[in-house]
Amino acid sequence: MSFEPVFEPIVQGSLEVRLAMSEAELFSAQRLRYRIFCEEMGAAANQDVQTQKRDFDRFDDACHHVLVLDHTRPEPERVVGTYRLLTRTNMKRVGHFYTETEYDIARLNALQGEVMELGRSCVEVPYRTRPVIQLLWKGIGAFVVARDIKAMFGCASFAGTDPKAHMLALSYLHHFHLAPEHLRPRALDQYYTPMNLMAKEAVDARSALNVMPTLIKGYLRLGGMVGDGAVIDYAFNTTDVSIVLMTDAMHDKYAKRYTA
Repeated sequence: MSFEPVFEPIVQGSLEVRLAMSEAELFSAQRLRYRIFCEEMGAAANQDVQTQKRDFDRFDDACHHVLVLDHTRPEPERVVGTYRLLTRTNMKRVGHFYTETEYDIARLNALQGEVMELGRSCVEVPYRTRPVIQLLWKGIGAFVVARDIKAMFGCASFAGTDPKAHMLALSYLHHFHLAPEHLRPRALDQYYTPMNLMAKEAVDARSALNVMPTLIKGYLRLGGMVGDGAVIDYAFNTTDVSIVLMTDAMHDKYAKRYTA
């Protein structure tokens, strides 16, 4: 696995966002993922993951890993936020995107230019603040510009495996943020769970946004759209929706700031 800088680190006080530059830093990100996904959210883990207390899979070696580091903490614990990025160029090493285990993304795969999957997003509880999330996205934005990414996609999650517990938010996404047909992912038939659980006229947008996960609200602020159908992920104890985000606005926002 190679570790490429791709973009210059971005520093904000004691916090820094950049890509993982060593196996040790990747392991720190995977340990953070384990604490959040397995210990906090109750995701199932295989024996190797449990023994090593790292969330890892075969996709990791093909990805770039964005890190938020807090330099006031001891080195092994400095990683407080992470995202993994899988470009279509690097995806060829593993044969398919992780998203394709849940969704048909043929329309996204047909797009010209580079596309990128976002995954394994997590931030430690004390750092789940707007400034930290914004810093994380500054790193992603700088990567988007450096690699000329045309579109991003991935899965975002609601806690738990009962879609009716999230019927307001899911219905809001379906009625007001459905991706256009030429971009729209669709949940695989064997996993397809309807998101249209309430009539459009019964959906109050303000109330829906109040109960929306922070990550999904962040995608919506950036112009994110959703695919057709949710997927119940019993291994991760979540209800997943697919996200599509065209990057035109990010190019406009970050190109002058982070490129020479």
